[in-house]
Amino acid sequence: MPDFPRTAFILGAGLGTRLRPLTDDLPKPLLPIGGRPMVLRAMERLRAAGVRRFLVNTHHRPEAWPLAFPDGRFGDAEVRLVHEPVLLETGGGLANIAALLGEDDRDLVVWNGDILCGCDIAAAYAHHRANGGEATLVVREQGPNRNVRITDEGEVTDLRDRLGKTDPAYQYAGICVVTKAFVQGVPPTAESLVEHFLRRIQAAPGSVQGFLDGSAEWHDLGTVDEYLRVKAVYEKPVRGAIAPSAAAQAHGYELVGGGEVLKGGSGRRFHRVRKPTGEGAVLCVYDDSRPENLLYGDIARVLRDQVGAQVPQVLAEDKDAGVLLLEDLGDTDLWTLAQGPAFPWDATASAIEQAATIHRLGVDAFAAAGVTLMEAFGPNLYQWERQYFQDNALGGRKPDRAVADEMAALAKELMGQPVVTIHRDFQSQNIMVRDGSAWLVDLQGLRHGCMFYDFASLAFDPYLTRPDMELWRIEIEDHAREASGWKGSRDEFTHLFHVAATQRLLQACGAYGFLGRKKGRPEYLAHLPQGLRNLTTAAAFCGKRRIARLAEELAGDLAKVSR
Repeated sequence: MPDFPRTAFILGAGLGTRLRPLTDDLPKPLLPIGGRPMVLRAMERLRAAGVRRFLVNTHHRPEAWPLAFPDGRFGDAEVRLVHEPVLLETGGGLANIAALLGEDDRDLVVWNGDILCGCDIAAAYAHHRANGGEATLVVREQGPNRNVRITDEGEVTDLRDRLGKTDPAYQYAGICVVTKAFVQGVPPTAESLVEHFLRRIQAAPGSVQGFLDGSAEWHDLGTVDEYLRVKAVYEKPVRGAIAPSAAAQAHGYELVGGGEVLKGGSGRRFHRVRKPTGEGAVLCVYDDSRPENLLYGDIARVLRDQVGAQVPQVLAEDKDAGVLLLEDLGDTDLWTLAQGPAFPWDATASAIEQAATIHRLGVDAFAAAGVTLMEAFGPNLYQWERQYFQDNALGGRKPDRAVADEMAALAKELMGQPVVTIHRDFQSQNIMVRDGSAWLVDLQGLRHGCMFYDFASLAFDPYLTRPDMELWRIEIEDHAREASGWKGSRDEFTHLFHVAATQRLLQACGAYGFLGRKKGRPEYLAHLPQGLRNLTTAAAFCGKRRIARLAEELAGDLAKVSR
């Protein structure tokens, strides 16, 4: 902010008596959080806004401050320490630095050195300049001492309920912006700054204003327990930030092949690792970009131990760091085998049987284990998939009413089926093959829904582009009907199979468009034409002719562009 105050006053002279014995040898603002003094967090925020000079008053353990700022600098900002041999309290401390303000110091930011706050200090200053007051107190709606009274117009009318006002009460955040004239009017006596605020409120109503801080972060570190709790939170590792080599080493492994990324995406990176004794594993480092990433380990354990499904064993997990160590299932997946001359039917049939086992046992197993999966399929998720297609495959164009009605009808039919636990991304690259048998990976998206969604996802997988794929779809459908124990008619199964395929392909085509056009991954756009062709077929087979026609037109448009 160009006109942001160049000078800030950090209140650092408190005794820190409530944090003893931690403050026996350090003033409270210099207690470490994340391996460095806590006051640096406030100073970083202020320097980013425009502060280039910090005045810091000191009293208790003053010798510690020069050790923290040995060259009197914080980055490109000056740090000037103002020692108080006799403690002057907050008001006297502010009066004591009045003479250090220069001609250009129109306003001053005052920040308690033991306050951690995510306040948008630039916005607070802009509010201060706009309201024309002498002082602007940063306040919060919640806190342990809500005793700052503020009118709906933003005028502070009372502090600590000394004046008997009944306006809405707020918590003072320990941060304020004041004019130089206000600073020069504070008497040089050892008293709290609150006293001068109260004098100005009575002498000039409206001269003290409030700015509401809505940030998530605010801590007044007044007790040892509170300090240790906050310190633990701040020092918790950033999920996914750990280097793969460090993550591997922490569990007794080393990266193989220089740390080559086997797969990546959705906030996850996979690497092959090996112990010195020869045992191998796959390392996954994941971040917070997808909440379901945290579920993989719990889901895999339930599927393996309670359901009996073939999924990789979880060898180790550190959720705080975002690290998973998984059984290495090799490099062969169903898609790779499908590139050969013969369709890998045995592995495909095994995958269908694995999915059917999860459908049959999953709901009860996850309920018994107390593991909550991602949002179940219902009106909201089906609608989201339709919107995903509209935004990313249709380029934001709204489908006509007839197409929209057919899309809505898909969800109604699928929601009429029994609820089971489904994989949700049951496609050839998420099915590993070992010794001819299928093993399922990419488990974090498991949720409750309709079994047809999984079976159709595999049968109409756009990655499978074999010329004989239409024949194998029939085989997949037949085996899925047998493995599921379907009791209805064959025609009904076929119809629902293609309804689910249509719904799934709306999502898949939307994903290809999103990743290709909005995430800079052009390799995914290469799968969009096949996805649209599959959508045309599936929609036509379940009587959704308008969706089929739209998909056919979109595929034709892509073909023209590629010529």
